[in-house]
This record gives sequence, C-alpha cells and structure tokens, in this order.
Amino acid sequence: EVDVVIIGAGPAGCSAACILAEAGHRVLIVERESFPRYKVGESMIPFTYFPLKRLGLIDKMKSSHFMRKHSVQFVMPSGKASQPFYFSTRYDADVSQTWQVLRSEFDQMMLNHALEKGAQVWQQREVVDMLREDDGRVCGLRVRDPDGVHTEVSATMTIDASGKEAFSVARNRWRERDPHLNKVAVWTYYKDAKRDPGIDEGATTVAYVPDKGWFWFIPQHDGMTSVGIVAEASYLTRDGVKQPEAIFKREIAQNKWIESYLSEGKPVAPYRATSEY
Repeated sequence: EVDVVIIGAGPAGCSAACILAEAGHRVLIVERESFPRYKVGESMIPFTYFPLKRLGLIDKMKSSHFMRKHSVQFVMPSGKASQPFYFSTRYDADVSQTWQVLRSEFDQMMLNHALEKGAQVWQQREVVDMLREDDGRVCGLRVRDPDGVHTEVSATMTIDASGKEAFSVARNRWRERDPHLNKVAVWTYYKDAKRDPGIDEGATTVAYVPDKGWFWFIPQHDGMTSVGIVAEASYLTRDGVKQPEAIFKREIAQNKWIESYLSEGKPVAPYRATSEY
C-alpha cells in the first residue's frame, strides 16, 4: 500500500517519483526491465535545463561524461550544410548548452536519483492489470514478478509513465491511429565517425534525404555516434527491401554529408527499426 504507484522507470516515471517522494509521499515505481537497459532518444533540447534543475540533477549532468551540445545544423541532400544554430545566440547562458546522452546511463542516473529522494523501485515486474473501485476509479495495480507471483499494489494515485508502450492506453482502447503519422525510423551506432572540431563536435545534425525524410546524427561520448533515418514507410520500402540494415545502407548514399561523415567510422551495433516515430 503506497500513496503513488508509477508504471515505468524512464525519465517521466523517475521525474514524477523524485518530485512526489521529495514532498514526503510513499512512491513505488514498477519497471518491467532490469536497469541499465537500452533506449533510443538521446539528444536533449536546451530547455531541458529547467526540469533537470527542478529535479536537482544539474550538478550531476555537469560532472558527467555526456557530450556537450551547443548547436544544431541542417544539411541538404547535396551535402551543403547550414550555419550551425548556436543556442547562445538566442538563449540565456543557463540553457545555451545541453547534452547528448547515452540513455542506459542517463536513465540509471535518474533512477538512482529517485531512490535517493526516497522512492522505491521494483524491477523486472510486469504490470498485468489495473485495480479499480466499484465506480471504475483506478486504485492501484496488479503486478507479476519473474516467478509468476502476483502482487496487488493499492495506491491513492496511479501514474502511467510507460511511454510508447502506453499500458493504460492499450488496456482502455484509447489509442486512435493518426492517418498522417506513417513515419518509420531505422538506426544504428557508429564508432569513430567524422566530427566537426571545437564546440561543434557535439552538434546535432539533421540531414535531409530527397523524399520527406531525414537522418539524425548525434555524437556521443567515447567516440560513438547515434545515426538513423526517419521517413515515410512507403519511401523506405520503395524497392521491396524491408530489412533495417539494407534500408539504412541504401539511404546513406541519399545524403552526401552523411555518406562522408560515416565513411570514416564503422557500424558497431544492431540495426533497429520502429514505426510511428
């Protein structure tokens, strides 16, 4: 029995847990996986500074080895790059630099921070159902451990921070497909790809391909780069190819900047794909 039970120990769940536990509430996070675990979505925007400050994480971020991000640039398919957009030309000093994070490490940092604030976490626990009062109000969760044992968690408030999995959305059949959201992402990681010098080393690059698509190029620490393409599914599978690796390698040639910068490195991770990106 707790005050708040939270589905998911990602950034949203841990943020909620930090704030609520710091206020004296009994908080339990239920996480399906075991940390550290892989996630994509690694490039922060400048105004991430304010929630990080509210959570008390700025000092930890500043002392981390995460790549500093000062700018973003855009590249045409021909390889012609825009001038970098430096955040310092528009924003105050506090938000003029942000970070490119490795999610397994960043999410672990956030989880540890929530634990320091007094939250509890159950890892490798799967939420199987929501508990309800007679009037239909959600009053907790039914959780299954790795041995198949079920536990009922009673809570005044239940927060679904399960992200793209959207546990409560799927369970309540609230999801409605957006007919205009048909983009697919295909991505991997390169070691020692080319980078720009100085403060441009950590810049996010958005490199366009000819038909309503674009690459992301996100430099990370230890010489790693997250790189992926986002485009309409019909474009990426236009020649009948559906294997993520084959799609990715074909598309590299569609942007001369991407082709050049990746040519100096080598792929070192599986090729992944997801829809509705």
